[in-house]
Amino acid sequence: MMAETLTPDAFAPVFEHFTATVRTALGKRLAAMAGLDAGEVLLIRKAADEALRANARLKLNRVLLLELHAANRCGQLTAESDTDRHDQFVDYAQQAEFTDHLDQRYPALHRRLQRSLEQQAGAIEALASRLATDRALLTHFFGRAAGRLMALSLGQGDLHAGGHTVARLSLEAGEIMYKPRSLRVDMALDSFLQRVFGEINERIRVPEVIDRGHYGWVSFVVHRYCEGEQELQAFYLRLGHWLAVLRLLGGTDIHHENLIAAGPMPVVIDAESLFAVIPKPAASGGGLAHDAAQMLIAGSVLRTGIVPFRASDAGFDGADLSAAGALPNQQPKVQIPVIVDAGTTEARLKLVDTDIVHAQNHPSALPQVSAYWSQISEGFLAASHILRDLDASGVLEAWLRDFEGCPVRDLRLPTQTYVELGRMLWHPASLHDEAKAIERARDLFSRNAAITAVTASTPAEISGTIDDLLYGDIPVFVAPLKRSRIDAALADWRAMRIDLEELTIRCALVTTELNRRGNLPDPVSDGRLCRAQAPHAEQLDARRRKLAADVVERLLKLSVSGADGSVTWITPETTTEGWFIQPLQGDIYFGLGGVTVALAGYLREVHDGRANPVPGIEAALNGALHTLTALEAIQPPRNIGGFAGYGAQIWTWLTLRELLQRPELIERAVASAEALEAKGLHGDDGFDIIDGAAGVIVPLLGLADATGDARWLALAARAAEHLENTAVIDALGARWMTRFEQAIGGFSHGATGIGWALARLAASAAGSAADRSRWSALADAAFAFEDSLYEESCGNWIDKRHPELNKSHDTWCNGSVGIGLAAADLYARSGDARHLQRLRRATVAARGKWGISHTLCHGDFSLWELQMRAAALDPVACAEDLTESAAHVISSIEEQRGIVTGRARAAFTPGLMNGLAGAVHGLSRLHPECTLPSPLLLE
Repeated sequence: MMAETLTPDAFAPVFEHFTATVRTALGKRLAAMAGLDAGEVLLIRKAADEALRANARLKLNRVLLLELHAANRCGQLTAESDTDRHDQFVDYAQQAEFTDHLDQRYPALHRRLQRSLEQQAGAIEALASRLATDRALLTHFFGRAAGRLMALSLGQGDLHAGGHTVARLSLEAGEIMYKPRSLRVDMALDSFLQRVFGEINERIRVPEVIDRGHYGWVSFVVHRYCEGEQELQAFYLRLGHWLAVLRLLGGTDIHHENLIAAGPMPVVIDAESLFAVIPKPAASGGGLAHDAAQMLIAGSVLRTGIVPFRASDAGFDGADLSAAGALPNQQPKVQIPVIVDAGTTEARLKLVDTDIVHAQNHPSALPQVSAYWSQISEGFLAASHILRDLDASGVLEAWLRDFEGCPVRDLRLPTQTYVELGRMLWHPASLHDEAKAIERARDLFSRNAAITAVTASTPAEISGTIDDLLYGDIPVFVAPLKRSRIDAALADWRAMRIDLEELTIRCALVTTELNRRGNLPDPVSDGRLCRAQAPHAEQLDARRRKLAADVVERLLKLSVSGADGSVTWITPETTTEGWFIQPLQGDIYFGLGGVTVALAGYLREVHDGRANPVPGIEAALNGALHTLTALEAIQPPRNIGGFAGYGAQIWTWLTLRELLQRPELIERAVASAEALEAKGLHGDDGFDIIDGAAGVIVPLLGLADATGDARWLALAARAAEHLENTAVIDALGARWMTRFEQAIGGFSHGATGIGWALARLAASAAGSAADRSRWSALADAAFAFEDSLYEESCGNWIDKRHPELNKSHDTWCNGSVGIGLAAADLYARSGDARHLQRLRRATVAARGKWGISHTLCHGDFSLWELQMRAAALDPVACAEDLTESAAHVISSIEEQRGIVTGRARAAFTPGLMNGLAGAVHGLSRLHPECTLPSPLLLE
């Protein structure tokens, strides 16, 4: 329960002493047991001795360390050398005097340790007796006599229900697993799978079992890697079958240790948690659509444990423990306690980082799950449709009745949570004052029950849970399945939207790949995989209008609605802890702010006759505005920037005010600015356009223009002062240390974006003449640093995020397109020839670089935006055939049969800068008469 790394066991004689009575008594009972020969008894005794000593070690280590230090400091240890003083303590700890001392200082220790050891010994004795009794039955697994016991591995899982645990037995005929629980549900599950898929060798299955009521025997599944591509595809296809079946059966806890890859067959080896109750979370205040999206995620295939997810359990933050994930080389370290300086009086517990030990869930040594998204999705959809057909024929409900009465396990809390509470209850302070520790645990469980419907909540349940932990068990909650629970799971499945479930699978697999890659460049970004092969301009506007309407229809189809009229979407989104699947937040990059602006813009284009009407768009826009307003009321932005923070909020409401012709929305922009003013700017360490102080300047300038209120100019000036105070200035120019290991260029996170914001402020009425002069000079220094990154040999700016790669990009976020757009905007406002030179460089660098994606952030729509602006400002040097450019964009989308988005390209991404909303906006902008504002420059 409180696992530690293997260290030199300097306290081994003490554990031997404290377990001696229980071990001796168990050995006598085993020797007297019929059905076991002397060799088997010796083998079981040896395994039992190791298990009991390990149990005592986990219970006593912290007490012994504390007492060691106390004895040393009070002068009780008198030997000359440090190691001798340690050995003197070990001798003392085996004396009756020390036992009496422990009884006085830790009154609960002896009673609890003795009961824990006796329970464990009794469970081992039960296993031995059951083997002796059932040996003849085991012939069923091997087709011949099972033979003698050759090896025994105890502790193949946590201790439950009085010291019982899973064990692995090696018999002369082969290996089997022992499980101290009813296996009736395993039998019912395999029968159900046989009915659904037919009795074919290729169907998904669980191991063969012999159910003996309160325990049973299970055939051993041998892990092996797939042999070749065909077997790998079959494995992931069947993984999709499992997702469909477990979604129907409410299966949970199929994590990386509960599924074994047996070649092309994924075998679930522990299916004791079926028909799980889905707790309904408390209302968030973010609207019913937001809550419905949260509930959909919680009740989706993600809860099976198969689909990759990032754990939030204590000690496992950010780890992926799923059956399809848990990929090597992408897992964070986890911390476990280990004794350092063992064998000395300096011995102490220390939390150390260690690798997660992977189970046998992988079908290959270095699995590439991202290469098999289609197989998993195909398997899920195919099996789901089989189940739908069976339900329509009337047989599915009858087949599910076979599960009635099967004992199943409810997962009330993550196992790691119980482990941490158990550690607390076995802490020396808790052993000294047990009553106080119990009340603390009771309070924790009670408060948790108030917010989580499935947590043990009655006084009796809480007392039973604490009692288990006091004596070394991880609590389990097992009850026979009732018809009502089966019917509830079936009703939930019938209400399932297969399209959203399939979307969730893809999102989960995409987040796994994104978390694996981290901040490394997108491997397909240079491949230009969506470049049009046969671009043409025939009926260009009709095709543009159809594509835009199709994208809007897809957005509406995959939305999540609430009874209060609210609307939202689900997407993979990056956070400080990595990529997660979640309902849209309020920002304009990934989130609802951007989606609402895109929908509002499309409605205006419809009104002006440049876009096709789409039924339901007004309701979706109003619903998204409902959710956006509710979210802003309950959660402040993560930062202050122009695309993910307060600046984004200000820009969103200003833009919607104009697009929807709703003057009252200015009040929401003002409220966001006031919240930013109250928060202050000095805590900002992002600095850039996306997240930091530079991103609030242009939205605040817009708010000052809209309201005539000079305090927003003053707040923008304070943002500039913050940037002045944090700039790194030298011979190369000015730059800022944003989220990367060194200062970078580019628009979204680098010097160009920050310089652009400062130049815009310098051209405004903010501050004094001296202030504006300083800001202008600092902006020029930022552009000078960007210029230092220009590489003549490749005709582009080097991306310093990965200096070892010496790469350049043609994107808005980190490349020539964003640099060019900033230059175009400033040249249009100032006529400064330096900006024109930079614009010309950027236009040449990006010319013809179609096909990265169809996004605003790093795709064809921002490239078109640069070409359009450059051609208007500099029609000779930057001449472009904009009809031909639009044909490239439109033909590419048609050839790809839809929008290719950003890093999460295989998932559904509704966002403005990285997804479908941006494509809606970009397709609208392709019309020569469109006047929608561009978010690329926070217009």
